Amino acid sequence: LKDEKRGQEAEQLKKEDEKVEIGETKSGINLQGYCTNMDCLAAKAKLPVWINLGFGDISFNPDKTAYSCPDCGQPTVALIVKVMVFNAEHTISSSDNSIPVKDNHYQCFYPIKLGSSYEVKAKKIRQHATSLEDLISRSEDAMISNEIINLVAELQKYLITVVKPPKVKDTVRLLEKIQCDYDGDYNQVFDIGRFTILCDNATKLQTAVAVMKKAEKFNLIVSEDKDFFERQSKTHHRFHNIKLYVPKHD
Repeated sequence: LKDEKRGQEAEQLKKEDEKVEIGETKSGINLQGYCTNMDCLAAKAKLPVWINLGFGDISFNPDKTAYSCPDCGQPTVALIVKVMVFNAEHTISSSDNSIPVKDNHYQCFYPIKLGSSYEVKAKKIRQHATSLEDLISRSEDAMISNEIINLVAELQKYLITVVKPPKVKDTVRLLEKIQCDYDGDYNQVFDIGRFTILCDNATKLQTAVAVMKKAEKFNLIVSEDKDFFERQSKTHHRFHNIKLYVPKHD
């Protein structure tokens, strides 16, 4: 009977512990670590905290470099366990690996080893064109690429409406936008080639976004993800903007 009881206990379902993280991740470099200030509630509860450092270059030793805790405000986050780079072109290298990792995927996580030192460089997502004409040409090629065509076809299979303009923005409109919004820097413009996904309910939009985030399946990269569906943007409401990168047309 005892063995039978033990077997029944072993077969019982186990509840999953809730994962609680303190702080907010934003564009650029985000470090996750633990606060060592025992007057801090996050430290007492042994909760991991996120620290956003934005764009730029940083160097750190995970158990020696201290950062300000988002909970108590003291420079006592001295045990870094994870790096997450969000919506940025970046490179990361460590003292125990001579080959740096370079990536522009919208969200990359890197576990951190104690005893190593790290360098992270992150900058805003940009185009890599040599001129406005080159940028327009690349955008036109990307919009008619097999990668984009296959992605759109996949979405349409599930009765998701995809509105694709017949051509990219004309040069006159682009020049006005570049001068007005980006101080003449054409490599900050991303909506030259674009398509709009229209969904009749929130679940369908959620599904469409999830499919697009699996862009590697179509040999594409999601380089930036801006979710204004649950919070209002400056100009829109319930709106999700995803930048897709076609590697062969970079």
